[in-house]
Amino acid sequence: MIFTKGKIVEQKAVANGYYLLSIAQPDIASKAIPGQFVMLKAWERGDLILPRPFSLYRILPRQGQLQILYKVRGKGTAEMARRVPGDEVELIGPSGNGVTLPAKGAIALLGRGIGAAPLMAIAEEAAAKGLAVYTFLSARKRELVLGDEDFARYSRRVIVATDADQENGSRLLTDLLADLLSEGISVDRVFTCGSKRLARGLVPMQSQYGFKAYVLLEEVMACGIGACKGCVCKIAAPGGGGVVYKKVCQDGPVFPVDEVVW
Repeated sequence: MIFTKGKIVEQKAVANGYYLLSIAQPDIASKAIPGQFVMLKAWERGDLILPRPFSLYRILPRQGQLQILYKVRGKGTAEMARRVPGDEVELIGPSGNGVTLPAKGAIALLGRGIGAAPLMAIAEEAAAKGLAVYTFLSARKRELVLGDEDFARYSRRVIVATDADQENGSRLLTDLLADLLSEGISVDRVFTCGSKRLARGLVPMQSQYGFKAYVLLEEVMACGIGACKGCVCKIAAPGGGGVVYKKVCQDGPVFPVDEVVW
């Protein structure tokens, strides 16, 4: 884990209230793996002391850059959106445990809204390793489906479902995944982010379709290094004997869906 600074290369609005931030930071870019995150601080304000956690949308070691896809939610992200190329940001990372991809076969990615953000790096890495990638994205309306054109570069198929526009009948992504698997396509692993309902829905599908599913948990973090213990989640204890508490920042953010106590 590195405590360092990076320089903004590009700041681009991708939807109303959503931005793609490119940061030059070769040390983190050379070490990070898909599924990990960084703690970022892009402001000098007395009322904003702590950094914020952000997943890595793309990891570009050759360019020495990181990309972060984020939504403006409060004061911190509003300050981020005002930053311009050349501005410096403070970074801690790469943090957490990333994903482990199968050696061969296929994976599926299920992202709801901004939950698509950490899945792009997984798609890019999987495609580079020769794995087949199937991507499922959903949002309230079409303009909030994030990264679908980027995902299309690395996916055999990108399937979109929306609520307001009723694209794909507003169906759950787990149902659309089941449709794909019923065609005779098999996947070895599934990764999801952005919806606890989606993650819960994958639990019974694992035995039915023979894949292993993982969720990238999203939690509020104060430190991101395991000191504050503010991001704990409940995990089923081995052997079915109650629950244990694990820190998303250190033990996650990637967890098997059937180990999380929903």
